[in-house]
Amino acid sequence: MSRDDPLGDLDGADGASARGSANASRDRRRDERPGGLRARARTFFSPRRFLLALVLAAAGLFVGGLVPLVGSLTRFVGLAAATFALGVASARRCYVEVALAGALAAVGSVLLGLLTSAFLPITVDFLARSGVAFALAVAGIGALAGLLGYYFGRDLRAGFTRSL
Repeated sequence: MSRDDPLGDLDGADGASARGSANASRDRRRDERPGGLRARARTFFSPRRFLLALVLAAAGLFVGGLVPLVGSLTRFVGLAAATFALGVASARRCYVEVALAGALAAVGSVLLGLLTSAFLPITVDFLARSGVAFALAVAGIGALAGLLGYYFGRDLRAGFTRSL
């Protein structure tokens, strides 16, 4: 008795063979049909990898921002280092996830730093005048830093895993 046919051999040989050929043709059609929209979207963008990249990017920005006096610059070095580690560790490419995570984490980190500074009235006025352009520039820098770090991490991984 198989899992697909719970009645076993009760229908006789003719019924079982007809069901078997119908199941085989249905499975063959399912394999030939291209994946659905959800399956295609998962090959392009993985939410799980995005969340991992976002956590690593935020951690890299935080650690890089701990450097006194130049923390606003070294936070992007920390972002690149975190995504470099992700590139070394991951076997599957996820450039879209890393770029989006780097951009979002950078904007969040810089805006949080600006809004918690001692110059809050000046910061609010600055953000009111050119907040969107500023956020887009920071997002671009964050995405670029994240992608560069990830690219060089993947390159290092490819160099280590390539046979001589």
